[in-house]
Parts: sequence; C-alpha cells; structure tokens
Amino acid sequence: MSIIKNTGIKRGDKLTATDLNAEFTSVNSAFKMDAENFRNEAIDSPSLKGVGASGQAGIILKDAATYTLFSGTLNVASNTVADTSPPAAATEIGSQTVPIVAKANDILRVYWQYDYNTEGNNSAAPINIDRRLCWAIWLEWKTSPSGSYTPVAGQSDLDNAITVSSATKYGGVSADMRATSLDMHCIQFRESAANQTVYPGRRGGYGQYYYKFPSDTALYALRLMARGLYEPVYATTSNAIKSVAASGTVHKLIIYRADLSFLLMRNE
Repeated sequence: MSIIKNTGIKRGDKLTATDLNAEFTSVNSAFKMDAENFRNEAIDSPSLKGVGASGQAGIILKDAATYTLFSGTLNVASNTVADTSPPAAATEIGSQTVPIVAKANDILRVYWQYDYNTEGNNSAAPINIDRRLCWAIWLEWKTSPSGSYTPVAGQSDLDNAITVSSATKYGGVSADMRATSLDMHCIQFRESAANQTVYPGRRGGYGQYYYKFPSDTALYALRLMARGLYEPVYATTSNAIKSVAASGTVHKLIIYRADLSFLLMRNE
C-alpha cells in the first residue's frame, strides 16, 4: 500500500463537506481505494466474494455436527467365501443416531476419517503378485426410525452379482461406489526373483459423500461399514471391485478410531 503524507485532520478542526471531499480526493489521487489496495486495512473483500453481482455465496448452513463412531480396537476378518458366492457379511464400524431433517433440495455433505492398520503374511491366499488387494468402507443410512440400514443413494453394499470374463462374481461396479473408501491391504512387488509383501503399518483413511435431497427427508442414523478383501477388475462395461476369498483369518483390517462429520445446507 502507498504511504501518503498530508496535513491530515486533527481533533477540533472545523470541517465542511468541501474540506472532507478534498482530503478523500487527495488520498484517492495517490492510489485507487479498491479491494486490492485497501484490503490490508479493512475486510479482505476478494476472499468473501460470492456468486454474481450480489456477492452472496448462495448456500446457507442449516446444521452440522461431528461424531466419534468408534474408539478402541476393531478387528475386521477377511472374507473366506469363494468369489462365486456373495461374500460374508460386512462389519459395522460405528454409527450416529441423531436425526437429520432435510427439506427438498437441501444438500448433505458427509465426511469420515479413520485410523487403521492391515495385517497378513506373504503366503496365505489371496496374496498374489498380480492382485491389488484392498478393503472397502462405505456409508449407510436409516430413513425410518424402525427401519433397516441401507447403503446411501448411489452406493451398494458391494455384494452384488457382476460379470467378469463371462463368469458371475460378486462385488460392485464403480457407479455404485459413490460413498466408498478403498484402502490398500499391502504393497506387493518382485525382488530377487521372489514375490515380496510389505504391510505399511498404522495409517489414516478418509472418505466423503454428497447428496441433494429430491424431497423432504428425515435421516435417523448414519453408519460406516467395512468388508474385504477385494480386488479391482473390469466387469463387462465398467470398472469394479470383486470379492476374493482368504484361506483363513490371517488377513485382517484393524480400526482404532472412526469419526464422521456432516453439513446440511440449502440454497438461499
């Protein structure tokens, strides 16, 4: 910002409109008093600029909250059912049961994060250098107080029949994974003519979901589910993940903590 030196206005000075205008004119002649030059002395208006000439953002926050869904040690065993059948039931990580009341066209944003680890070895099935094994964590909701949980809109529970190389397998296509987090089970590579497997250790994961309600809706609960192992495949016309069978319980996912936050917003 430019530095201006003038006689200034002192307490007790008698001022007229002409005097005031002269002072402002001298300042404005030195530098333009716009958002760029004036921002360090007042509100940084460019940062607050919204949509259109009104300057309004157009989105109003109606409700928001954060919940700890789980804290402790939760072991999620790997699926042992053959990939020609639906996999074993998924494991609930945790839930929040405070109702969320939405009107038509309200916008829901859900964010989750978790502290986790994966364990296994270098030999027990389904370990294979050609596979990119992963765990899936997804979001479900309850839309009636006494009803059952279901995957959120745009999400499946990842045990649907899919066609892989003309064979029926089970998993989910990418179009049905809009509220899914996929986490690597291990790192596999070749070294000294042998397959190597590294388990990265304790780490963090996260996911998010966006939904615009077509009608008035009440959500009575949200929860996170987990299942594995899966591998990426191509299912007829879409990328997908397919459930794979482990030979035992040596491969597992461990959850230490999971948190979930939501924002409920509406257009102005």
